[in-house]
Amino acid sequence: MSFNIPQTDKKRIVIIGGGFGGLQLANKLKNTNFQIVLIDKNNYHQFPPLLYQVASSGLEYNSISFPFRKIFYNRKNFYFRLAEVNSVIAEKI
Repeated sequence: MSFNIPQTDKKRIVIIGGGFGGLQLANKLKNTNFQIVLIDKNNYHQFPPLLYQVASSGLEYNSISFPFRKIFYNRKNFYFRLAEVNSVIAEKI
């Protein structure tokens, strides 16, 4: 599968999953000299514990769901790709 990510001399770090851990890692790496690629099966980060608040009209949906491209807007050397990872082949890393 081609992800159309520019070639670079920088080392690339691929983060699989945009949950709390993936977002925290991406934020910690923002001022480094790496090319960062975040892959997630959704194009948004969501806080599921508050879904009941949305269902009961206590909160708007956009209060618990944030698009990745908006979170990382204008971030240099950062790329988000909408995809699902089924396996990682260690020999090809």
